[in-house]
Amino acid sequence: TELKLSFFLLSILVNHVTCALCDMVCTSVSSLKAHIRFRHCNERPFHCHLCDGSFKNTYDLHKHVETHNDSDAYSCDVEGCGFTSRTLQTLRQHYKRV
Repeated sequence: TELKLSFFLLSILVNHVTCALCDMVCTSVSSLKAHIRFRHCNERPFHCHLCDGSFKNTYDLHKHVETHNDSDAYSCDVEGCGFTSRTLQTLRQHYKRV
C-alpha cells in the first residue's frame, strides 16, 4: 500500500507541466495549451455578426450577443422589484444583491 501511494505521488509530480510564460503549473499538456491560448494569446477567432467585437471562445461571444437585444429579455421575480436586464449574467448579479 505504501509503495502504491509512492508511485501515485510520483506520477502526480511527473505529470505536471509548467507554463514557460508565467510559471503556472498544469496537470496535462492539453490544459497547458488551453491556458496559453486564453491567457497569453491575443487571437480572437469568434466574431460578432452584429458589430466589430471578437472573442477567444464561443461562450464569451454568446454572452456578448445577448447585449445586442433591444428589449429587456430577463426580469427579476421578486415581487415589486421591477428590475429588467438584457443579459442573464446581469440578472444573476442582481439576484446576488437582492
